Amino acid sequence: MRRRRGPEDRYEHREGPEGGVFLAALSAINNELYEAAADGAGRMRRMWHITLPGLRGVTVLMLVLRLGNALSVGFEQFLIQREAVGHDAADVLDTFSFHYGIATGDYSYGAAAGLVKSVLSLLLIWGANGLAHVFGEDGLYRK
Repeated sequence: MRRRRGPEDRYEHREGPEGGVFLAALSAINNELYEAAADGAGRMRRMWHITLPGLRGVTVLMLVLRLGNALSVGFEQFLIQREAVGHDAADVLDTFSFHYGIATGDYSYGAAAGLVKSVLSLLLIWGANGLAHVFGEDGLYRK
C-alpha cells in the first residue's frame, strides 16, 4: 500500500530553527483530517481548512519571538560602513551604544542605550503577546 504524502513531505529542505518548528507543527496535524477531506476537498481547500488552522498557534508564537529581535539589524555591517556613509546615515541603537560606550569610553551612556534597546524589545514582545491573546492564541504563555 502506497503512503499518502502529507504537507510535511514538501518542506524537507527548509532552513533554520523556524523550519524545524513548523515541520513539527505540520507533523502534529492529524492525518485523518486530510484523509477525510480527500474525497471532496481540493488541495487549496485542505490547506485553508486543515493546514493553516493547525499552524496558526505556531505562527503567532514565532511572530512574538521574532519581534524581540526586530531592533537587531546587523551590527557588524553598520559598523563597517559607518565611515563610508557617515554616522548620521548608519547609526542604529547597536552602533550608537558601541560608539558612545566603547569608542569614547563613556560606558554608562553606552549601557543606557543598550538598556533602552532591551526595554523596547521587551515592550514589543509584551505587546505582540497581548495581541496574540486578543486573537485567541496562547502566545508565550496561557492566560
